[in-house]
Amino acid sequence: MTKFFSNKEIAKLLREISAAYMAKGESRFKVIAYDNAATSIEHATSELKDLWESNQLNTVPGLGESIQKHLDELFKSGRVKYFEEVKKSLPEGMFSLLEIGGLGPKSAYKLAKVLNLKNLEDLQKAAINHRIRQIPGFGDKSEREIATSIAEFKEKVTNRYLLTEAFPVAERILNYLKRHKDCKRAEPLGSLRRMVATVGDIDIAVASENPKGIIEHFKKFKEVKRILEAGPRKSSVLLLNGMQVDLIVQKTLAFGALLQHFTGSKNHNIHLREYALSKNYSVSDYGIKVKGDLMEFKTEEEFYKFLGLDFIIPEMREDTGEIEAAILKKLPDVIDIKDIKGDIHLHSNYQIEPSHDLGIASFAEIINKARKLDYEYVGLSDHSPGFSTHSKEEIISSIRKRKDIIEHIKSSSKNIKVLNLLEIDILTNGKLSVPEEGLKLLDGAIAGIHSSHKHNKEMITKRLMTAVKSPYVQVISHPTGRLLNKRKSYEADWPQVFKACTKTQTMLEINAYPNRLDLTDTLVREAIKFGVKFIINTDAHQLEHMDNMRFGVAVARRGWAQKKDIANTLPWVEFKKIFRV
Repeated sequence: MTKFFSNKEIAKLLREISAAYMAKGESRFKVIAYDNAATSIEHATSELKDLWESNQLNTVPGLGESIQKHLDELFKSGRVKYFEEVKKSLPEGMFSLLEIGGLGPKSAYKLAKVLNLKNLEDLQKAAINHRIRQIPGFGDKSEREIATSIAEFKEKVTNRYLLTEAFPVAERILNYLKRHKDCKRAEPLGSLRRMVATVGDIDIAVASENPKGIIEHFKKFKEVKRILEAGPRKSSVLLLNGMQVDLIVQKTLAFGALLQHFTGSKNHNIHLREYALSKNYSVSDYGIKVKGDLMEFKTEEEFYKFLGLDFIIPEMREDTGEIEAAILKKLPDVIDIKDIKGDIHLHSNYQIEPSHDLGIASFAEIINKARKLDYEYVGLSDHSPGFSTHSKEEIISSIRKRKDIIEHIKSSSKNIKVLNLLEIDILTNGKLSVPEEGLKLLDGAIAGIHSSHKHNKEMITKRLMTAVKSPYVQVISHPTGRLLNKRKSYEADWPQVFKACTKTQTMLEINAYPNRLDLTDTLVREAIKFGVKFIINTDAHQLEHMDNMRFGVAVARRGWAQKKDIANTLPWVEFKKIFRV
């Protein structure tokens, strides 16, 4: 019998092999290959086990023939002998240490070996007893940072999934439910429907006059591991990947009220209930009661209209003024995915020896994907050459060679415009990682903080301000530096940054990469008050990541951003004026 491993479990296993290679000093190409494979698996829209069973593992980017063979062995026997051999000579405890932020494979290996650590608890005790600072290469500061990272890891919200992890699972279930002849409509609920950055369980609603038939159909979904509950109109199941899915069925004529009620948020619903009571109405998931009579609503639009409110989109239902705005007919007409005309933060496999990870796809593949998305323009934005591993002259020479290639692509590319960009580092001293002569060779630059995220508020602000004021930088990438479920946002004087962005016309990025979704929705809304302009990018490192644009758009919608606030809604003739083309 074959074994089931969730995508998350497989990705973690491959990252452990990558870490083992790094600790052993193996080829960086091996490390990159396993990291890229893990990333692809984390963001795959199907369970790898299903793809394996249908002989489609080769459809997942980054899964070479060797890794596919290892996965075949994993699914058949529950283990991979080669992986066990790779990890055999390494201290077992090093892999659990990788769970905390800021600790790389080589440091984890050294700590686990020298201190004979088995787990994070051992590492925490070592930090408390000041044993880490005694190891060469570590010190007081390192020890304090490790202790802080462990504390943050333990405080981290558990059992919450990235929006981008839960969304494809929900889509598969919804598509399955819609195949039933009595399913009139199927929608996600709760934080998933509001497109919150992280979600708990997956909640789904179905409109049907045959709840029993729908629930029986639901129970037979191929990814169900165990049925937790099956009532007359509700059911809960546990999936093979560990996620819980709750289903509720409502008759079609009252579906709008149920959809509104279970979408939430809690605070939005409380405020809405209070508003309804002021009109002597009583709202519930069945409808609105007026003088003892229950009014049913097929759609949410009808529900809100009956209360005298403009329709409030799910993303805005957080009780942050949307009900007051709906009463006054002053809700903003927020951006929609169809408004996006390009994506300019994209990483290719061009060998520029970057400071950070390469992408998987070629320039040509990225441009072709952009055409399929019906974009007018695209930006090729690899990480700049490693600042610490290249001389100033080498960096400039490398950028010049890359420019020549991209200029040739520009002249031969049809139906889509191409920007020659780089994502450059804002260094710890506040300087940019590319010298001025190199920056002049580009159409523009995206600048971001990629190191020393634990700098204090004053230093982080100073670093951001340096980039904002640079005449060569048009975009600040992933501005808060957060990694969802891994690393908190760093602190900065955001009003100061927003004012500077408005003055210099520097755009703040809404980064749609799955574990970033950064700038955050709350800061988007705050920045709008200062007149800041944004750009939504996917930060794609493989072609499939370019499909994540919808999640960046969701952040913008949650931040009440309109089309006029987002630069890449502009047609090329207007957009190009932002850059040096």
